[in-house]
Amino acid sequence: MLKHRKRRNLRLGLKSRDPFVIMRRLVDAEAPLILDVGAHIGLAATRFRELFPRATIHCFEPFPESFEILEKAVGELSPIQLHNLALAATEGQADFSVNRNSATNSLLASDDSAEMYWRSDAPSTTGTLTVPTASLDAFAREHSIAQIEILKMDVQGGEYDVLKGAAELLGRRAIGLIYMELITAPTYIGQRRIREYLELFDAVGYEVFDLYNFGRSDGRLLQTDVIVVSPETLARYEQRLSLIPS
Repeated sequence: MLKHRKRRNLRLGLKSRDPFVIMRRLVDAEAPLILDVGAHIGLAATRFRELFPRATIHCFEPFPESFEILEKAVGELSPIQLHNLALAATEGQADFSVNRNSATNSLLASDDSAEMYWRSDAPSTTGTLTVPTASLDAFAREHSIAQIEILKMDVQGGEYDVLKGAAELLGRRAIGLIYMELITAPTYIGQRRIREYLELFDAVGYEVFDLYNFGRSDGRLLQTDVIVVSPETLARYEQRLSLIPS
């Protein structure tokens, strides 16, 4: 009966367009290690906690005001660990653009043409501050992290630099699943194109699983979320899938 219920739950997950439900189906670990990069005020961390009650979650948020809200939202939920810093390509310090809407804050400066695509939702910079940065590889070494089941990133155009800072982990495919935002319309100076992400993932053997939460304006794609998986994560998922009665 229990095995039948697990198969039924997996089958139900296949029909969902909720990326969090999909991640729960893809990751079979009961106590995974999850990194929430660009945790903002804790919405994703809260959802991860609901889906993976035994997970260890590391949240990264460099903006002090958002970090304070994050602390109140999830700081007392164990084992969630909070880090008031930004993940980037290297360790050190960096200028951080503070925007009118804190959800659009970024290590990248806003592109003047963003308003053409985003209109009132375009990042409007009100100031800058200096924040500490670390690479994911260095953070993993410092905290003796050998395997990451889920890497979630929402850092407003800076996702490529986070991945560059995780070259060692990606090279040995120690990150099972990556869930990240991809901004396609000109929004931040220095943001990377989709093909650059695809080339990076292809070089280390990762595959795009699916796209979610499309944002469009006037028929143009502005952004989307993507789940990318390692060959090992995909193989385990497909093996479980093969056990489901057709």
